[in-house]
Amino acid sequence: MPDRRLDAWKQLAQSEAVPLVTAAALVVDGGITPASVAGLRKSFPDAPVAEAIELAAARGRASGKFADPSTLMLDRAGLEQATSEVVAAWKAARFGAAPVLDLCCGIGGDAMALARRGPCTAVDRDPVRAWMAGVNAGASVRTESVETTLIDHPLVHLDPARRDESSGRRSWRLEDLVPDLDSIRRIVAEAEGGAVKLGPGLPRPTPELHANQSLSIIAEHGRLVQAVVWTGTLARLEPCEAVDLPSGRTLSGSPEGFMVAGELEGAMLTFHPSIERLELGVTALRAAFGADASLAGEPAVGLGLVTIPLNAIESVSSDWFRAVRILEVLPPRPAGVASALRARFGDTLGEVVVRTRAAAINVDAWSREFRRIPRTAGGPTVEVLGLRLGRKTVAIIAVPIDLHSSSTP
Repeated sequence: MPDRRLDAWKQLAQSEAVPLVTAAALVVDGGITPASVAGLRKSFPDAPVAEAIELAAARGRASGKFADPSTLMLDRAGLEQATSEVVAAWKAARFGAAPVLDLCCGIGGDAMALARRGPCTAVDRDPVRAWMAGVNAGASVRTESVETTLIDHPLVHLDPARRDESSGRRSWRLEDLVPDLDSIRRIVAEAEGGAVKLGPGLPRPTPELHANQSLSIIAEHGRLVQAVVWTGTLARLEPCEAVDLPSGRTLSGSPEGFMVAGELEGAMLTFHPSIERLELGVTALRAAFGADASLAGEPAVGLGLVTIPLNAIESVSSDWFRAVRILEVLPPRPAGVASALRARFGDTLGEVVVRTRAAAINVDAWSREFRRIPRTAGGPTVEVLGLRLGRKTVAIIAVPIDLHSSSTP
């Protein structure tokens, strides 16, 4: 039986559909209304107007993930699930030139990068998505369930579904993955090496998918975007790897905890999000300071921030953490903090940046309070951090410390 959805999308890939897609983009840009849709249907009778609008809307949103989405075939849900061009290229490099099965390929975000470096076959149970991946990546495709597909390539990339597309609900629970964990384990066991794309908030410790595996947590432009469990020949010796993109920086190691610090004094360090997520802060400090990172400690367990003596970070350079100098620790009252800022900086104050963890304070309300303080162009930037330390909440006045790095997150 012909698939009406697939036939509609295939029509949009033809040169004859260019005027329709162009007109649909104008409708999207101007705001979709019943009248504008009716106008499209009148101008293009018997054409796939709904799909053209979907395509135009997705292309309009895709510039954050793809350098040139103007020729891609994609829909909005597929775009949301797709790996960005930058992340896909970084992952694809690890596969070398060996043939790869891209399972649950979606619109082909990963398949496009995998096909550029070597043979790639894209597999998806949705015929429209499989067709999109084939068009976008120029790869061969198979429309079938990944649970039953033949693992006939040495390497696999697997992106389990995490969304119920009928409701649009996204689930981060491992129990809701499709295919399920047992199927994922079977698939990666049949391949020489594999990569399983998961959400960056996956539970720790990492679920065991293979006897030989390692984990990468990827941040793109400072935001966590993916966790990748590498298996078999693609796994690394170190269990965890923090990745910063687009810089390409990586740091590998094993999770370690900090001791609990005493007083809030000296410098406070905030780690790159992938470092914090993987608990590689000790590894990052060792890389910056040498073997001894014992001077650092957490003001509270699980806070993700550490304090360290000021003299310990003199002439230190790192791209994996940023530092501020603690000037004053106060009760969490914005009016009182504002008075302290006036007393300390007078009329020389520059920008005031308010930060918090776990919503310890209302950042918007505190920022409004501090906007009443007179500012001086070119004055010092000051940070106010609202933190919950056990049962106590505090406000910290601090100033940034230059770690002599041009690209510190």
